[in-house]
Amino acid sequence: MTDMNRHAGKQHLSIWHWPARFGLVVLALAVLALPFYAATEYYLYGKYMSTQVQPPTVRVDAREAASWSEAASSLPATAAPVVLAYHDIGYGSSDYTVTPAAFDAQLTALEKAGYRSLTSDEFVAYLQGEPAPPRSVYITFDDGPNGLWVYGDRILARHHMHGAVYLITGRVDDRPYYLSWNEIARMQASGRWDFQDHTNNLHRRAVVDAAGHRASALANRLWLARQHRQETRAEYETRVENDLKLSFDAFSTHGLPAPKLFAFPFSEATERANIPSHDQILQEILNRKFVATMTNVSSFKLPASRRAAAARQVRRLEVVKSSTTASVLTNVVRWTQVAPRASAPLAQPQLWTLDSGTPGLGAFTGAGPYPDESSPVHYMSASYRALSSVDWNNYEVDARVSNLKDATNQAAVQVRDGSETPVAASLSQAYLTVSVSGKQKAIKRLPVASSHMLRIVVRSSGTQIWVDGTLRVTLPTTGKPANRTGGIALRAGINKPGVSWPRFASLRVTDIADGPRAVTGSQQSVGDAALLAEDAAWVSSPDVKAPLQITRSELSPQGRTLSAYGAYQPDATARWSNYILHGTISNLTNTEVSGALWVRVGSPLAISVRVYRDHLDVYSGNADNQALVATRRLTDAPAHQVTISVTGENTLITVDTSTTVSLLAKGETGGVGFSAYRGLTRWSWPTVQKLDVTAITGTG
Repeated sequence: MTDMNRHAGKQHLSIWHWPARFGLVVLALAVLALPFYAATEYYLYGKYMSTQVQPPTVRVDAREAASWSEAASSLPATAAPVVLAYHDIGYGSSDYTVTPAAFDAQLTALEKAGYRSLTSDEFVAYLQGEPAPPRSVYITFDDGPNGLWVYGDRILARHHMHGAVYLITGRVDDRPYYLSWNEIARMQASGRWDFQDHTNNLHRRAVVDAAGHRASALANRLWLARQHRQETRAEYETRVENDLKLSFDAFSTHGLPAPKLFAFPFSEATERANIPSHDQILQEILNRKFVATMTNVSSFKLPASRRAAAARQVRRLEVVKSSTTASVLTNVVRWTQVAPRASAPLAQPQLWTLDSGTPGLGAFTGAGPYPDESSPVHYMSASYRALSSVDWNNYEVDARVSNLKDATNQAAVQVRDGSETPVAASLSQAYLTVSVSGKQKAIKRLPVASSHMLRIVVRSSGTQIWVDGTLRVTLPTTGKPANRTGGIALRAGINKPGVSWPRFASLRVTDIADGPRAVTGSQQSVGDAALLAEDAAWVSSPDVKAPLQITRSELSPQGRTLSAYGAYQPDATARWSNYILHGTISNLTNTEVSGALWVRVGSPLAISVRVYRDHLDVYSGNADNQALVATRRLTDAPAHQVTISVTGENTLITVDTSTTVSLLAKGETGGVGFSAYRGLTRWSWPTVQKLDVTAITGTG
């Protein structure tokens, strides 16, 4: 080899020598760094993904379980959901931390009492006007503590229930107390959880005046120390808007759906120090972004109801460490909305809320004890089902008041109790006095007697007051419909110490029809209906398109919820009668999946025929309070044919050509609908196939 060739060869080797050495160095560094990288990743995984703990074994006494079932036996099958407010699940010392065993026992009791849980989307659907779901709770958790993932998730899974976490987004990943975004992603993917808003960084108290007083940073204008002044109204609005924007951005960045609901920090909507009560700026801001707000304290009776939906604020039932299983279930039952019907409310002292300072109803019924005569106040009142009657309308109260003395005592029945326009009818021996919202509206002289029979008729259109069989006063309704509903209360008073108290000898509440429905807009005949047309107008509530996919052969629900509902053009079918609805409910994959056909939609006695694999349940009532009126066994199958014949006299239900149920009718009219239910969001939806409606004897 020549010198030139040797030189060229060395030069060639040197070209590759340094890259090779560099590669070896990089490889060596990578080998050395790998354990450190792995250790870092392991540390971060451990920091941001806690290990879950299996739920404890909770043994339920058979008699206790039976009592839970009995507690809810008189409740309607469908009703407005009761909203529960939890914070943390675990073993911390805070009163807001519920132990895993207690949480498990509470869910067990709710299951035994026939309650299911809702997703936030289902709860929103109810607030926006969908019919009330089967007896349900909406389980919420404020703040987003880590215990929900570590302890709560496995317990929800055990009971096939759903939870909604109201996140303080600025504190996510703030370990060890709060959830991490990794845990939130896993919870969201499970289908057991959804996430709503609890501010980004306004869940705190801050200085609100020159004296240094501290109050909610969300509900108050802050003190600007450097400028020696309070925030202006505009500055306050900008600060709150910016915080909510950061919260929404965090949801979006981490792949969560935009929140639809908001929970007030500290669970209070009323913690104000420097914003007048008449200034609704905060509620206006929140109303622009959310369907409704959640609070545990309210000056107005606002459990989940049509009244709460109109106010866009819902009061929740708070559950804390000291809450027993029995107290939770008792309160849920007391908060569950019921129909305006009570044959003997004076025999149900546990359902009354008294301010008399005396136990029971003896002070109202004549049995005593009575308030202390040394007290300067000689007046007492009691509300019946104060939190479960907020939507009462179209009912009649009959009360006999006795032991009325000459100008020394009086007794009153108040209707629309808890509303913006309560109506009170007060009786003495010789007078009827009527007031609305505490303002006197009428005084009528009566034949002098120690006993009078009072009847008050409450309708959407107004209030009629009868005494001893004679109509004495008629009052029109005022205000928004949702703000003038409410239950009943009793009042009694004496004018001076030592005189006898009046006595309520009898009391009864009866639900009544509201008269013919007002029908507006053009009406469609039964013969012109096309239930499965591509442009068929199915709605879940007024102006809200139903979550149903329509094809030529079937209706199938859509969305990640546990229930779905749609009514076919309810405004245009309000006068429908004399028709037959037919369809096959299919894809009943297990016993917790069901589908229902509805008839007489919109009437006070709408009928829903709910079909499972192995049985049939029939419900009757208005959209917010349906009662189970019939049940039948069916041959276990994944599909069942349902035919419902509707006339002015009856409703005839046939399933699979053999099982029949007949219900009497009183001429109620209305259209048709479909609803679907499943126990878990990962289960497929039931569908209805070959759905059609035809007129009987050619009538429409």
